[in-house]
Amino acid sequence: MRSEGAPPVDSGQGRLRRFRWPLVFLVLAALFAVAPVYVGVTQWQRVAEVQGGVRVVGTFHSDGQSNCWSHRCWVEFDLDGKRIEAELPALTQTRKNKVSRDGKPIVVRYLPADPTVAAEEDGYGYVGAITAALSLPVLVLLILCVGTLVSVLRGRPPFAPWSSPTPPPPPS
Repeated sequence: MRSEGAPPVDSGQGRLRRFRWPLVFLVLAALFAVAPVYVGVTQWQRVAEVQGGVRVVGTFHSDGQSNCWSHRCWVEFDLDGKRIEAELPALTQTRKNKVSRDGKPIVVRYLPADPTVAAEEDGYGYVGAITAALSLPVLVLLILCVGTLVSVLRGRPPFAPWSSPTPPPPPS
């Protein structure tokens, strides 16, 4: 039972409906976060696993000029008199100071157990940049989530933070 001057109690379906937009933005941010996490983890893991491997100087090759993500990149080096071709990770840099590296020497590390698994020495390449770029939509969605949550908690409509809550009707 409520007293005559007290505001109505917020209960039922309408109470959770206020949090619909912050929840939508949070779910979208979580979905968009999958890509940068996947790219970052797989690329860093690939480069990190060979950093303790054998160091060798090889010849860099790429099928395209833009990047190793959309084109094949590999390194050729000699091992015990045999020519080995090792694939490079997708985010390996294909250029240094705007000059193509194709056919130029490159220092790589490879796994002794499997010389076809190689990566540039300390060559995290574009991993940080691509991960950061893929994270921008997540950041925008989280800002929208926090903004709408704050506006809901202040009692304002989610997409009208500049408006004030409707004043109660004057007592009669």
